[in-house]
Amino acid sequence: MYKQLITFLFAVAFVASAVPASTASAAIRFAVPPWPGAMVKTEVASQILEAVGYETSTISMNASEVYKALGDGKVDVFMSAWLPTQDMLLEPLLKKKTIRIAGVNVQNTHTGLCVPGYVSAEGVKNIADLAPNAKKFDSTIYTIEPTSGMYILVEDLIKKDFEGLGSWKQKGERVDKMLDDVIKAFKEKKWIVFSCWEPHWMNLTLDMRYLKAMPGSTKLISKSTINTLIRTDIKTEYPDAFMILSRFNVSKLTQGKWTYDVSLKKQTVEETATAWIKGNLSVVRQWLGNLKGANGERAADIIETKF
Repeated sequence: MYKQLITFLFAVAFVASAVPASTASAAIRFAVPPWPGAMVKTEVASQILEAVGYETSTISMNASEVYKALGDGKVDVFMSAWLPTQDMLLEPLLKKKTIRIAGVNVQNTHTGLCVPGYVSAEGVKNIADLAPNAKKFDSTIYTIEPTSGMYILVEDLIKKDFEGLGSWKQKGERVDKMLDDVIKAFKEKKWIVFSCWEPHWMNLTLDMRYLKAMPGSTKLISKSTINTLIRTDIKTEYPDAFMILSRFNVSKLTQGKWTYDVSLKKQTVEETATAWIKGNLSVVRQWLGNLKGANGERAADIIETKF
């Protein structure tokens, strides 16, 4: 069910109906970056909405593309807005009122920079401890995609020569590629500093330590929340679907397990999402409450017959 599309037929129908990009589309369009937790969470929401009669589509793109697409009305929902890490991407769209925050879908999350436990044991406890050990770290911070909020924040620290990081560089790549580098360094007992966040399977499998923040780095190294963003008009176009999305929330342990199941157990996104829904129908029914599906029937009753 996990779809990455806006197909030619959909585009033809879209144009033929003369509906502009900023109004209702034939499907509720989810944007998703290549992050396992975001992929499963989006699939769970998509399967629930489809079960109660809504059409959905899922479009893969990187984080900065997501925000542009939301602003241009080309997608409707984004369920992986880590705040405050992505504030610089979100705030311009909030000011324009083209999107809104529908709700927090994961509480008590954390973003930052991490080092292996064996590096922490040598005295590297906070971000100010990096520059004095530049040679051991090869003056490199391993981060995720260059368009991500985390990359942008690290780049800003380097440009400002924050705590002596002015001569450092960062290596930005897909999450899976970054973690390949991290795991290799762990195996070889090399010194490495890398972007990290919770929930994610890295917290379950790697002996790593989060560096403490210094004044001026608290957006990068911070407690955070993961939020659901929607195109503003969705609330009026699909009021019940909007309410379902606004109520969607899971624990950080749940999302962490999703990343583990997809990345390490090699389960598909689709089967991981379906298994979670089947095992948590009572939670899903709470989200649905007395809301109605696309055909006007009570959504909580419909979901029982689908899963």
